[in-house]
Amino acid sequence: MILRNAQILQKIFFAMAMLGAFAIPSFASGSDPSVTHFSFQDSAKNKEVNIRAQIVDSLSITNLNNATTHYDNNMSVRLFLDGHFTEALQFAAKVMVINDYTNRFIPDHFFNPDEGLPYVKQSDTRRTWDMFSANVSYDAKAIRLMTGYDYLQWGPARRNNVILRGEKSNYRPWQDSTAHLLSPAPAPYFGYQLSVGPVVYTQYAMQLTERKGYDKYLHAHRLDLNLPKNITLGLTETALYGSTTEDVTTNPNPNFDADSSAREFQWAYVIPFLMYNFEEHILGDQDNISMSFDISIKTIPHWEIYGELMWDDMKTPTSMFDDSWWGNKWAASIGIARDSLRLGPTYWNWYTEYTRVEPWVYTHHKGGGYTYAHYRQNLATDLGPNSQELYTELTGTYKHDRGLFKDAQIQGTLFASAVAKDSANGGNMTDIHDYEVDGTAKNFLNDETTFRYLELGAGIDLKVWSWISFKATYSRFFGAYEGYHTSMTGSFQW
Repeated sequence: MILRNAQILQKIFFAMAMLGAFAIPSFASGSDPSVTHFSFQDSAKNKEVNIRAQIVDSLSITNLNNATTHYDNNMSVRLFLDGHFTEALQFAAKVMVINDYTNRFIPDHFFNPDEGLPYVKQSDTRRTWDMFSANVSYDAKAIRLMTGYDYLQWGPARRNNVILRGEKSNYRPWQDSTAHLLSPAPAPYFGYQLSVGPVVYTQYAMQLTERKGYDKYLHAHRLDLNLPKNITLGLTETALYGSTTEDVTTNPNPNFDADSSAREFQWAYVIPFLMYNFEEHILGDQDNISMSFDISIKTIPHWEIYGELMWDDMKTPTSMFDDSWWGNKWAASIGIARDSLRLGPTYWNWYTEYTRVEPWVYTHHKGGGYTYAHYRQNLATDLGPNSQELYTELTGTYKHDRGLFKDAQIQGTLFASAVAKDSANGGNMTDIHDYEVDGTAKNFLNDETTFRYLELGAGIDLKVWSWISFKATYSRFFGAYEGYHTSMTGSFQW
Protein backbone atom coordinates (compact mmCIF):
# COMPACT_ATOMS: atom_id res chain seq x y z
CA MET A 1 0.00 0.00 0.00
CA ILE A 2 1.32 3.42 -0.93
CA LEU A 3 2.63 5.65 1.85
CA ARG A 4 1.02 9.03 1.38
CA ASN A 5 3.30 11.09 3.55
CA ALA A 6 6.06 12.47 1.29
CA GLN A 7 8.55 13.08 4.09
CA ILE A 8 8.22 9.55 5.44
CA LEU A 9 8.61 8.09 1.95
CA GLN A 10 11.76 10.09 1.26
CA LYS A 11 13.32 9.10 4.58
CA ILE A 12 12.58 5.43 3.91
CA PHE A 13 14.01 5.67 0.40
CA PHE A 14 17.30 7.23 1.49
CA ALA A 15 17.63 4.78 4.39
CA MET A 16 17.23 1.91 1.96
CA ALA A 17 19.83 3.44 -0.34
CA MET A 18 22.31 3.57 2.56
CA LEU A 19 21.73 -0.09 3.32
CA GLY A 20 22.70 -1.02 -0.24
CA ALA A 21 21.28 -3.34 -2.85
CA PHE A 22 20.28 -6.08 -0.45
CA ALA A 23 17.74 -3.77 1.18
CA ILE A 24 16.08 -2.48 -1.98
CA PRO A 25 13.02 -4.33 -3.29
CA SER A 26 12.71 -4.57 -7.07
CA PHE A 27 10.80 -5.75 -10.05
CA ALA A 28 11.10 -8.87 -12.17
CA SER A 29 9.02 -8.62 -15.32
CA GLY A 30 8.43 -12.35 -15.71
CA SER A 31 8.55 -15.57 -13.78
CA ASP A 32 11.75 -17.62 -13.83
CA PRO A 33 10.93 -20.66 -16.04
CA SER A 34 13.36 -22.81 -14.04
CA VAL A 35 11.13 -22.41 -10.98
CA THR A 36 8.23 -24.83 -11.42
CA HIS A 37 6.64 -26.17 -8.26
CA PHE A 38 3.48 -27.42 -9.97
CA SER A 39 4.13 -29.77 -12.88
CA PHE A 40 1.90 -32.43 -14.37
CA GLN A 41 3.30 -34.96 -16.83
CA ASP A 42 3.13 -38.56 -17.96
CA SER A 43 6.00 -40.97 -17.31
CA ALA A 44 7.56 -40.35 -20.73
CA LYS A 45 7.01 -36.56 -20.53
CA ASN A 46 5.12 -36.64 -23.84
CA LYS A 47 2.47 -34.52 -22.15
CA GLU A 48 3.47 -31.82 -19.69
CA VAL A 49 1.80 -28.85 -18.00
CA ASN A 50 3.78 -26.44 -15.80
CA ILE A 51 2.21 -23.82 -13.54
CA ARG A 52 4.05 -20.95 -11.86
CA ALA A 53 2.92 -17.99 -9.78
CA GLN A 54 4.52 -14.64 -8.97
CA ILE A 55 3.77 -11.72 -6.66
CA VAL A 56 5.30 -8.38 -7.64
CA ASP A 57 5.29 -5.09 -5.73
CA SER A 58 6.90 -1.90 -7.00
CA LEU A 59 7.15 1.74 -5.95
CA SER A 60 8.06 4.62 -8.27
CA ILE A 61 8.96 8.17 -7.21
CA THR A 62 9.06 10.96 -9.79
CA ASN A 63 9.86 14.64 -9.57
CA LEU A 64 10.27 16.53 -12.85
CA ASN A 65 10.58 20.27 -13.53
CA ASN A 66 9.83 21.33 -9.95
CA ALA A 67 6.42 19.63 -10.06
CA THR A 68 4.95 18.06 -6.97
CA THR A 69 6.68 14.76 -6.24
CA HIS A 70 4.38 11.88 -7.06
CA TYR A 71 4.41 8.28 -5.88
CA ASP A 72 3.02 5.30 -7.74
CA ASN A 73 2.66 1.85 -6.19
CA ASN A 74 1.95 -1.17 -8.35
CA MET A 75 1.03 -4.56 -6.87
CA SER A 76 0.30 -7.56 -9.07
CA VAL A 77 -0.36 -11.29 -8.95
CA ARG A 78 0.79 -13.23 -12.00
CA LEU A 79 0.09 -16.78 -13.12
CA PHE A 80 2.08 -18.60 -15.82
CA LEU A 81 1.23 -21.80 -17.65
CA ASP A 82 3.19 -23.62 -20.34
CA GLY A 83 3.82 -27.08 -21.69
CA HIS A 84 3.10 -29.45 -24.54
CA PHE A 85 0.67 -32.24 -25.36
CA THR A 86 2.88 -33.71 -28.08
CA GLU A 87 6.40 -32.85 -29.15
CA ALA A 88 4.90 -30.68 -31.90
CA LEU A 89 2.09 -28.98 -29.94
CA GLN A 90 3.39 -26.25 -27.62
CA PHE A 91 1.45 -23.71 -25.56
CA ALA A 92 2.04 -20.89 -23.07
CA ALA A 93 -0.11 -18.35 -21.24
CA LYS A 94 0.14 -15.73 -18.51
CA VAL A 95 -2.36 -13.63 -16.56
CA MET A 96 -1.69 -10.53 -14.44
CA VAL A 97 -4.07 -8.81 -12.02
CA ILE A 98 -2.77 -5.36 -11.05
CA ASN A 99 -3.65 -2.86 -8.32
CA ASP A 100 -2.34 0.72 -8.65
CA TYR A 101 -2.11 3.32 -5.86
CA THR A 102 -0.91 6.89 -6.43
CA ASN A 103 -1.01 10.38 -4.91
CA ARG A 104 -2.08 11.73 -8.33
CA PHE A 105 -5.62 12.01 -9.65
CA ILE A 106 -6.82 9.07 -11.78
CA PRO A 107 -9.40 10.08 -14.42
CA ASP A 108 -12.40 7.94 -15.29
CA HIS A 109 -12.08 5.29 -17.98
CA PHE A 110 -15.05 4.45 -20.18
CA PHE A 111 -13.51 1.38 -21.85
CA ASN A 112 -12.99 3.10 -25.17
CA PRO A 113 -9.85 1.76 -26.87
CA ASP A 114 -8.70 5.26 -27.83
CA GLU A 115 -8.34 5.90 -24.08
CA GLY A 116 -5.67 3.20 -23.96
CA LEU A 117 -5.79 -0.05 -22.03
CA PRO A 118 -8.93 -0.34 -19.89
CA TYR A 119 -8.89 -0.04 -16.12
CA VAL A 120 -11.47 0.18 -13.35
CA LYS A 121 -11.28 3.30 -11.23
CA GLN A 122 -11.77 2.43 -7.56
CA SER A 123 -11.15 5.94 -6.19
CA ASP A 124 -9.42 9.17 -7.19
CA THR A 125 -6.05 7.57 -6.34
CA ARG A 126 -6.61 3.84 -6.92
CA ARG A 127 -7.42 1.63 -9.91
CA THR A 128 -7.33 -2.04 -10.88
CA TRP A 129 -6.65 -3.58 -14.26
CA ASP A 130 -5.57 -6.87 -15.77
CA MET A 131 -3.50 -8.20 -18.64
CA PHE A 132 -3.13 -11.58 -20.30
CA SER A 133 -1.42 -13.25 -23.24
CA ALA A 134 -1.43 -16.76 -24.70
CA ASN A 135 -0.08 -18.62 -27.70
CA VAL A 136 -0.30 -22.08 -29.24
CA SER A 137 1.86 -23.54 -32.00
CA TYR A 138 1.83 -26.80 -33.91
CA ASP A 139 5.06 -27.74 -35.65
CA ALA A 140 4.40 -30.05 -38.58
CA LYS A 141 7.25 -31.15 -40.81
CA ALA A 142 6.38 -28.82 -43.67
CA ILE A 143 4.76 -25.91 -41.82
CA ARG A 144 4.41 -24.43 -38.36
CA LEU A 145 0.96 -23.11 -37.42
CA MET A 146 0.63 -20.37 -34.79
CA THR A 147 -2.23 -18.60 -33.06
CA GLY A 148 -2.74 -16.66 -29.89
CA TYR A 149 -3.58 -13.42 -28.12
CA ASP A 150 -0.10 -12.11 -27.71
CA TYR A 151 2.67 -9.69 -28.73
CA LEU A 152 4.70 -9.78 -31.96
CA GLN A 153 8.27 -8.53 -32.15
CA TRP A 154 10.47 -8.41 -35.27
CA GLY A 155 13.90 -6.95 -35.83
CA PRO A 156 17.25 -7.12 -33.96
CA ALA A 157 17.12 -3.68 -32.26
CA ARG A 158 17.70 -3.96 -28.53
CA ARG A 159 15.89 -0.81 -27.40
CA ASN A 160 13.85 0.79 -30.20
CA ASN A 161 12.32 -1.58 -32.74
CA VAL A 162 11.01 0.41 -35.69
CA ILE A 163 9.12 -2.60 -37.12
CA LEU A 164 7.30 -4.42 -34.28
CA ARG A 165 8.35 -3.90 -30.65
CA GLY A 166 6.31 -6.64 -28.99
CA GLU A 167 6.08 -6.21 -25.21
CA LYS A 168 8.92 -3.67 -24.85
CA SER A 169 8.14 -0.49 -22.93
CA ASN A 170 10.57 2.30 -22.02
CA TYR A 171 9.95 5.14 -19.59
CA ARG A 172 9.37 8.44 -21.44
CA PRO A 173 8.85 11.51 -19.22
CA TRP A 174 6.45 13.19 -21.67
CA GLN A 175 4.14 10.16 -21.38
CA ASP A 176 4.15 10.15 -17.56
CA SER A 177 0.44 10.49 -16.76
CA THR A 178 -2.38 8.58 -15.11
CA ALA A 179 -4.70 9.37 -18.04
CA HIS A 180 -3.92 6.05 -19.70
CA LEU A 181 -1.74 2.99 -19.17
CA LEU A 182 1.49 2.93 -21.14
CA SER A 183 1.87 -0.85 -21.42
CA PRO A 184 1.63 -2.27 -24.95
CA ALA A 185 -1.48 -4.37 -25.55
CA PRO A 186 -1.62 -7.93 -26.91
CA ALA A 187 -3.80 -8.73 -29.90
CA PRO A 188 -5.43 -11.85 -31.41
CA TYR A 189 -3.61 -13.32 -34.40
CA PHE A 190 -3.06 -16.41 -36.49
CA GLY A 191 -0.04 -17.22 -38.63
CA TYR A 192 2.20 -19.80 -40.18
CA GLN A 193 5.90 -20.33 -40.85
CA LEU A 194 7.67 -22.17 -43.67
CA SER A 195 11.35 -23.15 -43.45
CA VAL A 196 13.55 -24.38 -46.29
CA GLY A 197 17.20 -24.64 -45.31
CA PRO A 198 18.49 -21.15 -44.46
CA VAL A 199 15.27 -19.45 -45.63
CA VAL A 200 12.35 -18.86 -43.23
CA TYR A 201 9.05 -17.31 -44.32
CA THR A 202 6.61 -16.11 -41.61
CA GLN A 203 3.18 -14.56 -42.01
CA TYR A 204 0.64 -13.20 -39.51
CA ALA A 205 -2.84 -11.69 -39.58
CA MET A 206 -3.77 -9.67 -36.48
CA GLN A 207 -6.86 -7.84 -35.32
CA LEU A 208 -6.17 -4.43 -33.78
CA THR A 209 -8.42 -2.16 -31.72
CA GLU A 210 -8.87 1.56 -32.28
CA ARG A 211 -12.49 2.30 -31.40
CA LYS A 212 -15.50 0.32 -30.18
CA GLY A 213 -17.40 -1.30 -33.03
CA TYR A 214 -14.80 -0.40 -35.68
CA ASP A 215 -12.71 -3.06 -37.40
CA LYS A 216 -8.93 -2.67 -37.76
CA TYR A 217 -6.40 -5.22 -39.03
CA LEU A 218 -2.66 -5.70 -39.44
CA HIS A 219 -1.08 -8.18 -41.86
CA ALA A 220 2.64 -8.84 -41.66
CA HIS A 221 4.92 -11.21 -43.50
CA ARG A 222 8.65 -11.64 -43.24
CA LEU A 223 11.49 -13.41 -45.05
CA ASP A 224 14.57 -14.35 -43.01
CA LEU A 225 17.76 -15.40 -44.75
CA ASN A 226 20.41 -17.01 -42.54
CA LEU A 227 23.74 -16.51 -44.32
CA PRO A 228 27.20 -17.90 -43.51
CA LYS A 229 29.41 -16.09 -41.00
CA ASN A 230 26.44 -15.61 -38.65
CA ILE A 231 24.76 -12.97 -40.80
CA THR A 232 20.96 -12.70 -40.87
CA LEU A 233 18.95 -10.60 -43.29
CA GLY A 234 15.26 -9.81 -42.85
CA LEU A 235 12.67 -8.37 -45.23
CA THR A 236 9.27 -7.39 -43.81
CA GLU A 237 6.05 -5.99 -45.23
CA THR A 238 3.02 -4.81 -43.27
CA ALA A 239 -0.47 -3.86 -44.42
CA LEU A 240 -2.72 -1.95 -42.04
CA TYR A 241 -6.32 -0.83 -42.59
CA GLY A 242 -9.59 -0.35 -40.77
CA SER A 243 -12.94 1.39 -40.71
CA THR A 244 -12.79 5.19 -40.62
CA THR A 245 -12.98 6.34 -37.01
CA GLU A 246 -13.12 10.14 -37.46
CA ASP A 247 -16.27 12.15 -37.96
CA VAL A 248 -16.55 13.56 -41.47
CA THR A 249 -16.09 17.12 -40.22
CA THR A 250 -12.92 16.39 -38.22
CA ASN A 251 -10.62 15.03 -40.95
CA PRO A 252 -8.94 17.84 -42.95
CA ASN A 253 -8.88 15.52 -45.98
CA PRO A 254 -12.59 15.04 -46.75
CA ASN A 255 -12.01 12.93 -49.86
CA PHE A 256 -9.79 10.53 -47.96
CA ASP A 257 -12.11 10.53 -44.97
CA ALA A 258 -15.11 9.48 -47.06
CA ASP A 259 -13.11 6.81 -48.89
CA SER A 260 -13.49 3.25 -47.56
CA SER A 261 -15.37 4.29 -44.42
CA ALA A 262 -16.15 0.67 -43.50
CA ARG A 263 -13.58 -2.08 -43.95
CA GLU A 264 -13.68 -5.84 -43.51
CA PHE A 265 -10.95 -8.47 -43.29
CA GLN A 266 -9.06 -8.76 -46.60
CA TRP A 267 -8.27 -12.43 -47.25
CA ALA A 268 -5.97 -11.54 -50.16
CA TYR A 269 -3.32 -10.49 -47.62
CA VAL A 270 -3.29 -13.98 -46.09
CA ILE A 271 -2.02 -15.64 -49.30
CA PRO A 272 1.72 -16.37 -48.94
CA PHE A 273 4.55 -14.87 -51.00
CA LEU A 274 2.50 -12.09 -52.66
CA MET A 275 3.80 -8.57 -52.05
CA TYR A 276 1.34 -6.36 -50.18
CA ASN A 277 2.36 -3.36 -52.27
CA PHE A 278 1.02 -5.11 -55.38
CA GLU A 279 -2.09 -6.45 -53.65
CA GLU A 280 -2.98 -3.01 -52.29
CA HIS A 281 -3.39 -1.68 -55.82
CA ILE A 282 -5.80 -4.40 -56.90
CA LEU A 283 -7.76 -3.87 -53.66
CA GLY A 284 -8.26 -0.19 -54.48
CA ASP A 285 -5.07 1.52 -53.24
CA GLN A 286 -6.61 2.17 -49.83
CA ASP A 287 -4.28 0.78 -47.18
CA ASN A 288 -1.22 1.73 -45.11
CA ILE A 289 1.64 -0.33 -46.55
CA SER A 290 5.19 -0.32 -45.20
CA MET A 291 8.37 -2.23 -46.06
CA SER A 292 11.25 -2.90 -43.68
CA PHE A 293 14.76 -4.28 -43.87
CA ASP A 294 16.98 -5.46 -41.05
CA ILE A 295 20.39 -7.04 -40.65
CA SER A 296 22.29 -8.70 -37.82
CA ILE A 297 26.03 -9.42 -38.18
CA LYS A 298 27.63 -11.68 -35.56
CA THR A 299 30.67 -12.74 -37.56
CA ILE A 300 33.07 -11.78 -34.77
CA PRO A 301 32.31 -13.87 -31.63
CA HIS A 302 30.46 -11.94 -28.91
CA TRP A 303 30.01 -8.89 -31.17
CA GLU A 304 26.91 -7.80 -33.06
CA ILE A 305 26.30 -5.03 -35.56
CA TYR A 306 22.62 -4.58 -36.37
CA GLY A 307 20.18 -2.28 -38.05
CA GLU A 308 16.51 -1.82 -38.92
CA LEU A 309 15.06 0.43 -41.63
CA MET A 310 11.34 1.00 -42.16
CA TRP A 311 9.96 2.66 -45.30
CA ASP A 312 6.49 4.09 -44.81
CA ASP A 313 4.74 5.04 -48.07
CA MET A 314 7.83 6.39 -49.86
CA LYS A 315 7.92 7.00 -53.60
CA THR A 316 11.38 5.53 -54.31
CA PRO A 317 14.31 4.30 -52.17
CA THR A 318 16.31 7.48 -52.86
CA SER A 319 13.39 9.72 -51.86
CA MET A 320 14.07 9.05 -48.18
CA PHE A 321 16.59 11.90 -48.36
CA ASP A 322 14.10 14.29 -49.99
CA ASP A 323 12.45 16.54 -47.39
CA SER A 324 10.33 18.40 -49.92
CA TRP A 325 7.54 15.79 -49.70
CA TRP A 326 6.00 14.92 -46.32
CA GLY A 327 5.12 11.41 -47.49
CA ASN A 328 8.78 10.32 -47.68
CA LYS A 329 8.54 8.71 -44.26
CA TRP A 330 11.09 6.37 -42.75
CA ALA A 331 12.51 5.21 -39.43
CA ALA A 332 15.77 3.47 -38.56
CA SER A 333 17.66 1.96 -35.63
CA ILE A 334 21.33 1.00 -35.85
CA GLY A 335 23.49 -0.43 -33.11
CA ILE A 336 26.66 -2.19 -32.05
CA ALA A 337 26.99 -4.57 -29.09
CA ARG A 338 29.62 -6.54 -27.20
CA ASP A 339 28.27 -9.46 -25.15
CA SER A 340 29.68 -11.88 -22.56
CA LEU A 341 33.02 -10.20 -21.91
CA ARG A 342 34.54 -12.06 -18.97
CA LEU A 343 36.55 -10.05 -16.44
CA GLY A 344 37.49 -12.26 -13.50
CA PRO A 345 34.30 -13.68 -11.95
CA THR A 346 32.05 -11.17 -13.78
CA TYR A 347 30.47 -10.96 -17.24
CA TRP A 348 29.89 -7.67 -19.07
CA ASN A 349 27.52 -6.64 -21.87
CA TRP A 350 27.50 -3.31 -23.68
CA TYR A 351 25.58 -1.79 -26.57
CA THR A 352 24.98 1.59 -28.20
CA GLU A 353 21.97 2.29 -30.41
CA TYR A 354 20.84 5.28 -32.45
CA THR A 355 17.22 5.66 -33.55
CA ARG A 356 15.71 8.22 -35.92
CA VAL A 357 12.02 8.49 -36.77
CA GLU A 358 11.01 11.00 -39.44
CA PRO A 359 7.89 13.23 -39.18
CA TRP A 360 4.52 11.59 -39.84
CA VAL A 361 5.88 8.03 -39.67
CA TYR A 362 3.24 5.57 -38.34
CA THR A 363 0.45 8.14 -38.93
CA HIS A 364 -2.00 8.12 -41.85
CA HIS A 365 -4.04 10.76 -43.66
CA LYS A 366 -7.22 8.68 -43.15
CA GLY A 367 -6.87 8.80 -39.39
CA GLY A 368 -6.98 6.27 -36.58
CA GLY A 369 -8.27 3.33 -38.60
CA TYR A 370 -4.99 3.29 -40.53
CA THR A 371 -2.40 4.37 -37.97
CA TYR A 372 0.30 2.01 -36.71
CA ALA A 373 -1.31 1.81 -33.27
CA HIS A 374 -3.26 -0.54 -31.02
CA TYR A 375 -5.04 0.69 -27.87
CA ARG A 376 -3.34 4.07 -28.36
CA GLN A 377 0.14 2.53 -28.26
CA ASN A 378 2.56 2.45 -31.18
CA LEU A 379 3.21 -1.07 -32.46
CA ALA A 380 6.82 0.01 -32.98
CA THR A 381 9.11 2.26 -30.92
CA ASP A 382 7.43 4.30 -28.20
CA LEU A 383 9.46 7.35 -29.29
CA GLY A 384 6.76 8.00 -31.87
CA PRO A 385 7.21 10.09 -35.05
CA ASN A 386 9.62 13.03 -35.45
CA SER A 387 12.12 11.96 -32.82
CA GLN A 388 15.58 10.56 -32.25
CA GLU A 389 17.51 8.87 -29.46
CA LEU A 390 21.12 7.94 -28.83
CA TYR A 391 21.27 5.32 -26.10
CA THR A 392 24.12 3.35 -24.52
CA GLU A 393 24.09 0.73 -21.78
CA LEU A 394 26.72 -1.20 -19.81
CA THR A 395 25.73 -4.23 -17.71
CA GLY A 396 27.89 -6.33 -15.40
CA THR A 397 26.80 -9.64 -13.86
CA TYR A 398 28.25 -11.68 -11.01
CA LYS A 399 26.95 -15.18 -10.24
CA HIS A 400 27.59 -16.88 -6.90
CA ASP A 401 27.86 -20.67 -7.13
CA ARG A 402 28.71 -21.84 -3.62
CA GLY A 403 27.10 -22.25 -0.21
CA LEU A 404 23.66 -21.08 0.84
CA PHE A 405 23.53 -18.50 -1.94
CA LYS A 406 24.81 -20.76 -4.71
CA ASP A 407 22.10 -19.54 -7.11
CA ALA A 408 22.48 -15.86 -6.21
CA GLN A 409 23.14 -13.33 -8.97
CA ILE A 410 23.72 -9.60 -8.87
CA GLN A 411 23.61 -7.38 -11.94
CA GLY A 412 24.47 -3.70 -12.20
CA THR A 413 23.62 -1.41 -15.11
CA LEU A 414 24.72 2.07 -16.17
CA PHE A 415 22.92 3.82 -19.02
CA ALA A 416 22.74 7.18 -20.77
CA SER A 417 20.29 8.55 -23.30
CA ALA A 418 19.99 11.73 -25.37
CA VAL A 419 16.45 12.25 -26.71
CA ALA A 420 14.91 14.84 -29.02
CA LYS A 421 11.17 14.92 -29.68
CA ASP A 422 9.20 17.37 -31.82
CA SER A 423 5.81 18.24 -30.33
CA ALA A 424 4.46 19.96 -33.46
CA ASN A 425 1.92 18.42 -35.83
CA GLY A 426 3.45 15.30 -37.36
CA GLY A 427 5.08 14.26 -34.09
CA ASN A 428 2.12 12.37 -32.63
CA MET A 429 0.43 9.13 -33.64
CA THR A 430 -2.99 10.77 -33.76
CA ASP A 431 -1.96 13.64 -36.07
CA ILE A 432 -3.59 13.85 -39.50
CA HIS A 433 -1.72 15.72 -42.22
CA ASP A 434 -3.46 18.86 -43.43
CA TYR A 435 -2.08 20.23 -46.72
CA GLU A 436 -3.31 23.76 -46.02
CA VAL A 437 -1.77 23.92 -42.54
CA ASP A 438 1.22 21.56 -42.77
CA GLY A 439 2.21 22.12 -46.40
CA THR A 440 3.94 19.51 -48.54
CA ALA A 441 7.43 19.52 -46.98
CA LYS A 442 8.58 17.84 -43.78
CA ASN A 443 10.76 19.38 -41.10
CA PHE A 444 12.73 17.01 -38.90
CA LEU A 445 13.06 18.30 -35.32
CA ASN A 446 12.09 21.92 -35.77
CA ASP A 447 14.09 23.99 -33.28
CA GLU A 448 11.09 26.01 -32.13
CA THR A 449 8.91 23.00 -31.22
CA THR A 450 11.47 20.34 -30.27
CA PHE A 451 12.31 19.51 -26.67
CA ARG A 452 15.61 17.79 -25.85
CA TYR A 453 16.82 16.13 -22.70
CA LEU A 454 19.60 13.95 -21.36
CA GLU A 455 18.97 10.94 -19.11
CA LEU A 456 21.66 9.39 -16.94
CA GLY A 457 20.81 6.36 -14.86
CA ALA A 458 21.82 3.24 -13.01
CA GLY A 459 20.13 0.05 -11.93
CA ILE A 460 20.80 -2.95 -9.76
CA ASP A 461 19.13 -6.34 -10.07
CA LEU A 462 19.56 -9.01 -7.39
CA LYS A 463 18.35 -12.60 -7.38
CA VAL A 464 18.94 -14.03 -3.90
CA TRP A 465 17.48 -17.43 -4.66
CA SER A 466 15.57 -18.71 -7.68
CA TRP A 467 12.27 -17.77 -6.02
CA ILE A 468 13.01 -14.22 -4.90
CA SER A 469 14.49 -11.20 -6.70
CA PHE A 470 14.96 -7.45 -6.20
CA LYS A 471 15.62 -4.52 -8.50
CA ALA A 472 16.06 -0.74 -8.30
CA THR A 473 16.65 1.90 -10.97
CA TYR A 474 17.38 5.62 -10.80
CA SER A 475 17.31 8.15 -13.67
CA ARG A 476 18.36 11.78 -13.58
CA PHE A 477 17.08 14.13 -16.29
CA PHE A 478 18.66 17.31 -17.66
CA GLY A 479 17.43 19.76 -20.30
CA ALA A 480 13.75 20.08 -21.19
CA TYR A 481 13.01 17.75 -18.27
CA GLU A 482 14.79 18.39 -14.97
CA GLY A 483 14.50 16.02 -12.05
CA TYR A 484 14.53 12.31 -11.35
CA HIS A 485 12.58 9.08 -11.70
CA THR A 486 13.33 6.09 -9.50
CA SER A 487 11.66 2.71 -9.01
CA MET A 488 12.11 -0.09 -6.51
CA THR A 489 10.54 -3.49 -7.01
CA GLY A 490 10.52 -6.95 -5.51
CA SER A 491 9.11 -10.26 -6.69
CA PHE A 492 8.40 -13.63 -5.12
CA GLN A 493 7.85 -16.53 -7.51
CA TRP A 494 6.79 -20.10 -6.84
